[in-house]
Amino acid sequence: MLIDNARTSDSEIASQIKISPQAVRKIRLKLENEYINEYRTIPNYEKLGITVFAVAQMKVLNREILNNKHLIGAFEINEANITHILILGFKSLEELDEYKIRLSGNAEIQRMDVISMKGLLKNSPVELFKEQLSH
Repeated sequence: MLIDNARTSDSEIASQIKISPQAVRKIRLKLENEYINEYRTIPNYEKLGITVFAVAQMKVLNREILNNKHLIGAFEINEANITHILILGFKSLEELDEYKIRLSGNAEIQRMDVISMKGLLKNSPVELFKEQLSH
């Protein structure tokens, strides 16, 4: 239930699975201590004006770029010419172009795939989490 809606109250969960709210609280605390790092919002990018995404494979020369406001996700990998795969979001292609100019000297882009908002098909790990927890 928490995977589907992290804001579900202990009382709501308790009534659905027929245990006390105190027992639910105890289970929730154990999950938060062992498995849950933080709760996050899944934004509606389109309503926020984010219409362009980029998946960039690059050799990062200055790790400060990993703190950029456009960065949605980042993976560090061990390849000769690629040290990171970044997922980035922008309001427009012009904003993406400005990002690439500012990146000069801090990273070497090896490949960048640009995707419109219409190409975003899924933005949630919920099904993966459910599968892992069912084992």
